[in-house]
Amino acid sequence: GHRATEAIGRPIGHVVGAPLDPAAVLEAGGVAQAQHRGSDGEALAVRVSVAPMSGGYVLICADETARRRAENHFTAVVAAIQEGVLVVGATGLVESVNPAAERILGVRALDVVGKAASLTELHDETGQPIPLAQFPSAVTRTTGRSQHGRIVGARRPDGSRVWLSLSARALTADGKLPAATVVSFTDITERRMIDSRLEHDATHDALTGLCNRTVTINRLSPAARAHRSGVTAVLFIDLDKFKVINDSLGHSAGDEVLRVVGTRLSRSTRRGDVVGRLGGDEFTVIAYGVADPDEATALADHIRAELNRPITVDGRQLHVDASVGIVLAEPGDPRDGADLLRDADLAMYQAKTRGRGRVAFFDVELRERIQRRLQLEQDLRMAPLNNELWLAYQPIIDLRTNQRASVEALLRWNHPRYGLILPGEFITLAEESDLINIVGAHMLHTATREIAEQTPDLQLTVNLSARQLDDPWLVSAVRNATHKAGLSPSALCLEITESALMRDPTLAARTLASLRDLGARLAIDDFGTGHSSLAQLLTLPLDTLKIDRSFTAGLGESDEAEAIVTSIVAMAHAVDLTVVAEGVETVEQLEILRSLGCDQAQGFLLGRPVPVGSL
Repeated sequence: GHRATEAIGRPIGHVVGAPLDPAAVLEAGGVAQAQHRGSDGEALAVRVSVAPMSGGYVLICADETARRRAENHFTAVVAAIQEGVLVVGATGLVESVNPAAERILGVRALDVVGKAASLTELHDETGQPIPLAQFPSAVTRTTGRSQHGRIVGARRPDGSRVWLSLSARALTADGKLPAATVVSFTDITERRMIDSRLEHDATHDALTGLCNRTVTINRLSPAARAHRSGVTAVLFIDLDKFKVINDSLGHSAGDEVLRVVGTRLSRSTRRGDVVGRLGGDEFTVIAYGVADPDEATALADHIRAELNRPITVDGRQLHVDASVGIVLAEPGDPRDGADLLRDADLAMYQAKTRGRGRVAFFDVELRERIQRRLQLEQDLRMAPLNNELWLAYQPIIDLRTNQRASVEALLRWNHPRYGLILPGEFITLAEESDLINIVGAHMLHTATREIAEQTPDLQLTVNLSARQLDDPWLVSAVRNATHKAGLSPSALCLEITESALMRDPTLAARTLASLRDLGARLAIDDFGTGHSSLAQLLTLPLDTLKIDRSFTAGLGESDEAEAIVTSIVAMAHAVDLTVVAEGVETVEQLEILRSLGCDQAQGFLLGRPVPVGSL
């Protein structure tokens, strides 16, 4: 800021605004950097170069205030940011480290500046060590290629690990190699932990920690099984009567049972097997490399034995059993995971139909049977509307007069695909799927209408199922059916099986009393097959007792059968019940029944079931 005339002849220190000894600067290398002051007193960053000349020195002064200010600002920014920054020189040595890098890597700048950039061990996302030549800083320094967002793991001096998202870029753009490099990185350890937890939660059951349905299906895919040798066994495990525990002890107790079951399943299986929870009380085990069905059965039995051990919940000892369905997949089996689970589920369903705590294997015939059952259940919903249900009537003969006393209405189903289906198959489906009340009401209306129109002089017998007895609208349905048909309720006899009556005797007694008050007659069907006694039956307002066909079949062949029938007839007559024998197929059976004093009989010998028009 001085004019030449002001500077000439003045001491150099006065001119540059700071003490300056050219000889000392020259001796120290010829260049000095210091803070000087201009003529107006403003502080300046000045670089002074000194060269000797005859009789003195030549001083070249360069104002670096702006550059120094920019450098200071940059240094302050780098020190303040949360991102770690390292500067690696062209020689591969660390030149600077910002505070964030110290914190993230667990190092001190004092200890690493001037050291090789390979100061910490790095590994990739699979856990494999990264060779020194492949370090991001080394790749950029030697090739000039930038690295962006590489995920690496670093080991801190204290042994802990940190995950980094790291980038590297050459500091100069002149292409000269090796190049100084700036390496920046952020700590993503917590984010990876969160991502890992989210991934775990998305693939595992929250309650038990086992694999969920998605993972199970993936592990059963043909591609996953291709890496395994031998046969893959899929065990579908369903806890028996778990709902009782949930309903009686609460969901917290049920959850504890499920946790214990999950732990025991994990401990009961072989290393490498996959254990999963599909939902509710359904679990699965995937066992690879199974030798044969016997080995799969042995595994299932071992699992059941472990589950059978008592489980203590809130001071109570609970016992759990399971039904197990097994499907075997040979190498090359084209079924995907969902198909294998479906087939194992079908096998489990088959096991449950055999009773509690059973094991069943899947086969193609089982699939066809189950698919038929499911199809029938769906089609049965529309069968009444589609006029697919019809009634056949079997005569019941008075053994004293040999005349037809009544007819029993027997439901039939003409399925559009499977043809004629007998009640033994579809009535069970109706009861299990809550369709029985719809089907039963349809049967009542049809039977009363047809008999009233065709043979109004005949007594009509109609069967009631166990589930119909539970229906609070049963009495109203009977009243409406007889009224609409114009048939007297006294012309209607309702048959109930012995087992249905004994399931809830109190409820059965109330329902039967209401039906009797309506005017309908009542019969107990299949007597002798249940666990009731005649004393129990005396409490019910019955009119007729029907002897099960299994006893009738033994007449003429077994003295024991004849003795049983004799006792039944005698006891029934003692309480004024009419006795009807079912399943009469031979003349000998008929004559024995007549000699024993049986009142009525029905069976193929006396008449097969026929449509109402053929009566």
